[in-house]
Amino acid sequence: MFKEITKKNQKEMEKVYFNYIKKISQINTGRASTKILNNISIKYNNCFVNLKKISNITVINYNTIKINLFDFSLSNMVKNAIIKSNLNLSVFITNKDIVITLPKINEKRRRELIKLIRYKSENSRIMIRAIRRDSNLKIKNLFINKQITLDEKKYAENKIQDLTNKYIIQINSKLIKKEKELLLF
Repeated sequence: MFKEITKKNQKEMEKVYFNYIKKISQINTGRASTKILNNISIKYNNCFVNLKKISNITVINYNTIKINLFDFSLSNMVKNAIIKSNLNLSVFITNKDIVITLPKINEKRRRELIKLIRYKSENSRIMIRAIRRDSNLKIKNLFINKQITLDEKKYAENKIQDLTNKYIIQINSKLIKKEKELLLF
């Protein structure tokens, strides 16, 4: 019974962590990365398709990304989707490519982005701790109802705490990495 709770706990924490990674990777640090375009989708053949599936995306230099579309007739739709995404990117259509230029980030904007990243990190840590609290409460109720032994309770609580520590450490390391990326560039 408690094993299902710990497995569910791990899945929920993992989901929070990957959601955090997804949010953090979309923050523009001034350095070109194909991850910035991960959530761009366009309507193609009456369904939404991710930009990666209809193009080759490459980084040309530190602030330029080139998109080579498989079907160039989609270029205006892709350009509009990128503009509407509010990523603050400059988009140009050249010969058979779409070129994206990232704006330079000033010091004030870097500080704002660091605050944003810290805020998202703290929210993710809070969510992980809430999952831990809920799981521990379920374990405690199982023990009170005599469905598990004291040893099983302690084992489950320790396992849940280990998972909590693991994901919080991962969030902290990603936070530090992203902060350095913002400050050093």
